[in-house]
Amino acid sequence: MADVTVWGTVLSAPARATAGSCKVIVPLTAATPAELAGLAVQAAEAADLLEVRLDALETLTPRTAAQALAAVRKAAPKRAILATVRTAREGGPADLTPEEYAALLEGLCEEAPGGFDLLDVEFSVGEALRGSLLGAAHQAGAAVVFSCHDFDKTPVTVAMTDLLVSMADAGADVAKLAVMPRDAADAARLLQATAQAAARRPETPLITMAMGPMGAVTRLCGGAFGVCASFGAVGGAASAPGQPDARDLRAAMEAVGKAMQ
Repeated sequence: MADVTVWGTVLSAPARATAGSCKVIVPLTAATPAELAGLAVQAAEAADLLEVRLDALETLTPRTAAQALAAVRKAAPKRAILATVRTAREGGPADLTPEEYAALLEGLCEEAPGGFDLLDVEFSVGEALRGSLLGAAHQAGAAVVFSCHDFDKTPVTVAMTDLLVSMADAGADVAKLAVMPRDAADAARLLQATAQAAARRPETPLITMAMGPMGAVTRLCGGAFGVCASFGAVGGAASAPGQPDARDLRAAMEAVGKAMQ
């Protein structure tokens, strides 16, 4: 893999990432395309990329998802879009089987080629389905973020490192891991695993974080460990526990980057 460039925004692989190059992703969560468009206007200035949480739509089909993405694109035409459907098995509201999830995302790729720039694909969907989704997303012109979310715990360090490496080896354009720490040591281990994965697969961009108040620091300093982007909220509308304000996040990441020069 290599750096991922979307709408002029570069998600740097660890081989070229610096603390100051970490980008800000702002999640948008709303029930209708019109509401998403309004949020996109508010968030665009603070964001490098916009994540559209399609799982929050009042009706979720490939067609309605495509309409939501089109509304965001029109409202914020200069921002790259990450399309996400977070399932219940990974802490989201979408109660879908792996097969239903894959069918939805494949339908979206067919319905809206070019309508989004990155597609979140849950790694837990299984080898066959994620391989199919990888191909469908690329055919639609989108890069793929293989993701894994553990809202219960922080796995052992070697397991986190190996998981990120497995995502890279499975063809991820970006590999993402989010875990829930129980103490500061857990948050530190997430950063350790990130650094180890960055060393083993230096050409695959990484996004990692420990969630909740205990893990908030990992969102601010991840760039120093090889992370290419972090999530920040606008207007207090966080999509996961521990997300800081997007503007505060950018200022903190820039300060870390400046200190490391």
